[in-house]
Amino acid sequence: TIADQNTELKIRELISSKYPSHGIIGEEYEQINTKAEFVWVIDPIDGTRSFIAGHKDFGTLIALLHNNEPVLGIINCPAHNERWVGIKDHQTTCNDNKVNTSSIQKIEDSYLFTSGQFFYEPFFKKGFEKIKEKSKYFRYGGDCYMYGMLASGLIDIVIEDTLKAHDYMALVNIIEGAGGKITDKFGKNVNIESDGSLVASCNPKIHQQLISIINS
Repeated sequence: TIADQNTELKIRELISSKYPSHGIIGEEYEQINTKAEFVWVIDPIDGTRSFIAGHKDFGTLIALLHNNEPVLGIINCPAHNERWVGIKDHQTTCNDNKVNTSSIQKIEDSYLFTSGQFFYEPFFKKGFEKIKEKSKYFRYGGDCYMYGMLASGLIDIVIEDTLKAHDYMALVNIIEGAGGKITDKFGKNVNIESDGSLVASCNPKIHQQLISIINS
């Protein structure tokens, strides 16, 4: 949409004016200087359909990579008036208040979210269905807001597929800094060249259970 394009242009303008040597990867326009020491990854409006429909769960995702490692992540959800910030080796905050993921230990006690049934690999979809059956509560939808909910301990698991780097790089420091775990479907750390699968959970113990079910 025009809103996506104009938002990304403004963010690019702000970055380039202050950090002209930095690279930029965005959803709407071509990549710039991606081999730079510092690279920004931008999704101007994550949840464009929600934005168009007037649902509140859309937001802006911004990540900063240093030598391809995520060091900063922001989820900004203006309709909810909430902003999560994750900085490497620091505790995640929401509106400047520290947040933590939940401490549940069993999938049977979990709240599971996904944006939709978009699973490229049949085994991944089958694993997701098994987890869905075991979970206490399940819901479709939520866009980037569901990852903020995960970081704040309101839900416990988010599983998605067919994502691009601008969809997930901002989430890494936010989830990990709140005590959670975020990987691809094989349990590998995500990077800008990952396969687009994403498993995010409230703690490493739950996460290992999820990865085992998906790959069993």
